Amino acid sequence: MKNIVEGISKHYMYRHIRLDTGQPFYIGIGTRTEKEMISGNNERAKKKQSRNRIWKRIVDKAGYDIEILIDSNNYDFIKQ
Repeated sequence: MKNIVEGISKHYMYRHIRLDTGQPFYIGIGTRTEKEMISGNNERAKKKQSRNRIWKRIVDKAGYDIEILIDSNNYDFIKQ
């Protein structure tokens, strides 16, 4: 599948970083929908639903920032 917007990949690896210490506390993989590829959004990285209790406690205490680490159309590459 060809990218809808040049430079926007279908898959990405992201991390959540604590605002109080600057340390990463979560690393995840997201897959963009066609709509997200057009807008350039990273919905999974921003989502607060479907997170575990520890993640929620850290966010309640410290807040977080999001950093996109890798963009690729190759999901297996992202997993490595």
